[in-house]
Amino acid sequence: MRIELPPEVTRRLGHLLFSIPLPPCRPRTTWRIGPAETYGPVGVAAGLDKEGLYTRFLSSFCPGFIVVGSTTPRRRRGNKPPLTARLRPLSFVNAMGLPSPGLPAVLARISDVDYPLFISLAGFSPQDFEIQLEHLGRYAGPNIRAVEINLSSPTYKGLWDRGWDLESKLPLFLKVGPTADLRLYFDLAKRRGYGLVLTNTLPVEDKRLGAGRGGLSGLLLYPVLLKMLEKARERVGRDVPIIAVGGVMSCAQAREVLKLADGIEVLTGVLYYGPLLLKVLNGCSAHRPPPHTSA
Repeated sequence: MRIELPPEVTRRLGHLLFSIPLPPCRPRTTWRIGPAETYGPVGVAAGLDKEGLYTRFLSSFCPGFIVVGSTTPRRRRGNKPPLTARLRPLSFVNAMGLPSPGLPAVLARISDVDYPLFISLAGFSPQDFEIQLEHLGRYAGPNIRAVEINLSSPTYKGLWDRGWDLESKLPLFLKVGPTADLRLYFDLAKRRGYGLVLTNTLPVEDKRLGAGRGGLSGLLLYPVLLKMLEKARERVGRDVPIIAVGGVMSCAQAREVLKLADGIEVLTGVLYYGPLLLKVLNGCSAHRPPPHTSA
């Protein structure tokens, strides 16, 4: 008989487990997602290690890279629980509310983690992003390989949904959700040389959550991801690096997605199958060249 713990209990137990500082994996492979060098195509998506507390644990399971965050310029409290709820098949709805100790605290925690890391930034104005990019420009170490600009969290509640020109010494990727003005972001990425992360969670109503609404992730999002990848490649060609995220949980899915994307991020799959999924997915897809290069 299968016993499922309540999502909030699972989340708290996961916090204790993922805080164990295991020794990092040392993969022999390298991979490129645009200008960012990683250890493989499949990494950990933003949202699993929001505060920079789990990077050492996760690095032991050989992900290609780990996305930390999303962060905000200053400490921010999230929503009141319940924060998560399960959906079948193999999906979640979450309403974390972008909790963060603030980028300076997160960056200090991960400064000595010897592993390829991306930082995901969130904010409620262009200035919130500019402040964080300036801080990264001063204090980011060589382990920070790229920055994701989170423009599509359900927490934003549609208050703004437009991109703008941002400057950074680090490669920038725009994280775009399924309800965004996709053409605007695709054109912005192509014009400015940004990468893309497709897709963010899908905003849905769910009365089981304290906020009454949240973001859908997991297997139910996979068909949406494939459609967005096809639209993106048709619009931007092969020169814009794209990271796919949304329900990838098997080698067959990873191979299908890498026909269009340069990399993959996983979160819900790790919650359902455990972090060893990262090693499995990299093992069955890291030998495949990124789609915009020759074999």
